[in-house]
This record gives sequence, C-alpha cells and structure tokens, in this order.
Amino acid sequence: MLVPVNLKIRWFLIYALFGLALSIILTSIVTQAATKQLQEQVGSSLGDVAFQLADKLERGMFERYRDMRVSAQLMRSVTAGDDRLERFRRLLDSLQSSFPAYAWIGLTDADGMVLVSTQGLLEGADVSQRPWFTEAQEDYFIGDVHGALLLEKELNPDGDQPLRFVDVAVPLLSPEGEFIGVLGAHLNWDWAFELQESMQRSLQLHQSAEILIVSSEDAIILGPASLLEKANPIEISPAMLSGGYGVMSWPDGNDYLMGYAVAQDYRDYRGPQWQVMVRQPLDIAYQPIQELRVQAFWIGGAVIIVFALIGWMTAEKISRPLANINQQLEREVQSRTAELTKSNQRLEQLATTDALTNLGNRRAFFAASSDMCERSKRLGTPLAVVILDLDNFKRVNDTYGHGVGDEVLEALGSLLRATVRQIDIAARTGGEEFSLLLENTDLDGARQLCDRIRERMEQLQFNSDKDVFTVTMSIGATLWQLDESFDTTLERADKALYQAKESGRNRVIVA
Repeated sequence: MLVPVNLKIRWFLIYALFGLALSIILTSIVTQAATKQLQEQVGSSLGDVAFQLADKLERGMFERYRDMRVSAQLMRSVTAGDDRLERFRRLLDSLQSSFPAYAWIGLTDADGMVLVSTQGLLEGADVSQRPWFTEAQEDYFIGDVHGALLLEKELNPDGDQPLRFVDVAVPLLSPEGEFIGVLGAHLNWDWAFELQESMQRSLQLHQSAEILIVSSEDAIILGPASLLEKANPIEISPAMLSGGYGVMSWPDGNDYLMGYAVAQDYRDYRGPQWQVMVRQPLDIAYQPIQELRVQAFWIGGAVIIVFALIGWMTAEKISRPLANINQQLEREVQSRTAELTKSNQRLEQLATTDALTNLGNRRAFFAASSDMCERSKRLGTPLAVVILDLDNFKRVNDTYGHGVGDEVLEALGSLLRATVRQIDIAARTGGEEFSLLLENTDLDGARQLCDRIRERMEQLQFNSDKDVFTVTMSIGATLWQLDESFDTTLERADKALYQAKESGRNRVIVA
C-alpha cells in the first residue's frame, strides 16, 4: 500500500528538520569542545615560549652582571704599576671578545672620567652625569633598554639603524674598601633579537606568531616595527597573569591568542622586569577548528538530505539508514579528535622536552619536583637533588664552534639517560647546566652515582677539525628536607656546585 503524498511531505519536513537540528547540535558540541582543547594546547605552547625566552633573558643578564663583578674583583687586586691601565685595557678587550654583545666597556675614576675603555672609545670623556655611573657608586646598576648617546657616532657612523643598549655597571673599590671608580658596559640590544630568532627556529613557531618584549617602563622594545618604541597598548588580565596565556584584543582590531611571562630576579641579581608576550592571530590559531566546522557543515548537509529522502520514500524503514549516517558522523568526529589528540601530544612534548638532549626541560623538572617531594614526604624516603655543570664549556664553543658544543651536550644527555633510573628525573635546566631528582636515594648513593657520571663523562672523547679533547664536569648534591622549600634545597645544591668549581672543578661536592 502506497504512503499518501501528504504523509510523505510531512515525513520529509519532519526528518529534514530533525536532521538539521541534529547537525547543529553535534557541530556545536564538537566545535566547542575542540575550541577549548585547542586553545589550551596552543596557549600553553605560546606561554612556554614566553617563559623560556624570559628565562634566557634573565640568565643572560645575570651572566653579564657576573662578568662585571669578576672583572671588578680582578681589577681590585691591581693597585700599582706603570702598566696598570694597559693591564686594565687588556682585561676589558678580553671581556669584550668573550661575548659579541658587549658594544663598549669602560673604567672610570671616582669623578666619572673614563680612564680606559675598549677600542679607546670615550677615553678622557666625562660620564659623571650618566645613570650607570651615578647609580653604581654604592651598588651595581642594571639599566633598561635606551638609545645610544655618546657612542652613536663612534659605533654607528652610517646611522642606518639607531643603536640601543642595556647598561651594566658595578663599583670598583680599593683593597681598603673605598670607592675609586665604576666599571660599566653597554650591551647591544641586538642580542635580544638573536634570542628571539633562536626561539622561533628551535620551537618551530608558526610564521604568524610574533614575539614582543615590553620594558619595565611599559614600552615595546622588541616586536613588530609598527609597535616598536611605543607604549604597551594592552593591560594584562589577572587570568593571563595566573595561567600564562589568554585571548586579548589589540588596538589594530584583531584578537590574539597570547602567551605571557615576566623576567624574574635570578639568585642575587635584580634587573629590569621585562615582560615577554608571544601572540598569534586568533583566526590562524583556530584554523583547525574552522576546517572542522566546514567538514561538519558538509556532513550536516548530507545528513539533512539523507533524512529528508528517508522521510519522503518510506516511514517504515528509517532505522537502518539513520544508524549508518550516525556511524559515518561518529567516525569523522573520532578521526578529527584523534588528529587533535596527536597534535596535543606533540605540543606537550615540545613544551616539556629539551630539543637538543631529549631530556626534560626546566619546566618539566619543576613540575616533577612537586610530585616527587610529596611522594618522598608521604613514604618517608630520601630525595636527592643534584646540579651538574660542564667545566669551561664556553671555551669549547669558542674553540671548536657551537656545533661541536651541541655534540658534547647531546653526549651528556645520552649518558644521563643511560645512567639514571626510570623513576628518576634528568633535565637540562640551563645552557650547560643539568639537574637530577633521585628518588629513595641518600647522600652516599647520590655521591656514588655522581662520581660514576663524572668519571664516564671524563672518559668520553670528542673530535673536531683541530684535535681530540675531553670535557669534565662539576657536581653539587644535597637532600631535600621535609621542613624546607624546594627552592632552598636547590640553592644548597647550587652552592655545592660552585664550591666544586672553586676548589678545582671535575669533582663532586655533597652538601
């Protein structure tokens, strides 16, 4: 018996509307869940880039501050001699050659007159009114980014791109502790651009992602040319301050997914509180979601058509075609979900793994420390904390090149992976600095393991075009105590490391 035409029309409309409603609901649920997941994945990745760049900036400034402190100590021991200034000049030239970003280094007397400097620039000039001289008379001075003044014509005769410097200065004291001058340096801010390019290459950022650095005076000192040297136009939300990423609207009318971090003080160093922002246009960050919406739209259209045909042709046999269509939609959703999950795993790996050594990075180390401290406290077992640092590693890079230096770091990463247990944590927490967390390990066990690692490292031989060489390491180890913070334990291990350095290197010191 044929179904009446008016009944076919009713079924056609009912099933068409049902298919439309089902498509809208499924598309909405899938895209909302995928949008939230993608925002967390990409936002966390951008936030980690910001954190790593802020960490590199603060560590780089700390190294320059430490260079100046050590140089001032060396100068303090030179109290007399006709060649005193010439010896100072050789020291400054050697310091400048050790780090390309040193644009100028000079030593003044107590009245602010430049006595000696690199390349002889500004010798005899009066710098008594410059902030780096006035502020560094009682304590060290770390300035923010500023334009070149006296040195602009000397170092930039063509004037094609204005020079910008960061000042580092420390007081020079006599053996009796009296103020006799200031040792100051201008760092070329191009150093930050090199860090920016390095981060973009190593972390494989999307080409649309932009890195911005904001000075402590809230001015953009690194970023797109249209924003450079302008006031920071946005106010960071509390949610981004706590979570490290979020969505922000900029005056250009675009919305961006942004990662955020602030350069913090490091050890006894206090410098500019630079803000690091990594932004990506929201439409590009959400591009996979747009593709998913388009696919869901076409699938939804197919569902509507099929449902309408089913309603038109028969009202009795709708169950089997409906099941087939639902299975097709579910498979497509599962396929897209699997792709998003794979992308999430890749982003998570990039966020927690050091690309060169395949060990955990600084973020992974501190994330694991919280769980391991809690487990040690609960089980009553000891937790050893170890910091390892390659001896004279800068000399390896300067002598044999950074490519050979990377081979040394890769070899150390392989050595640590082969030596520590699976329950332990090995991470690269700095340039040539590595850290270990050893569960259920007392000081004697930590010492034995550290000695084994040190001896195996010393036995490794590395080849270059010049010769065959070996690299040693210094190690500091201690135990986490139940009544102290993990930062306190790290400071104790770090002091043990520096004791190992000062007592001759290539040894293990247990605190």
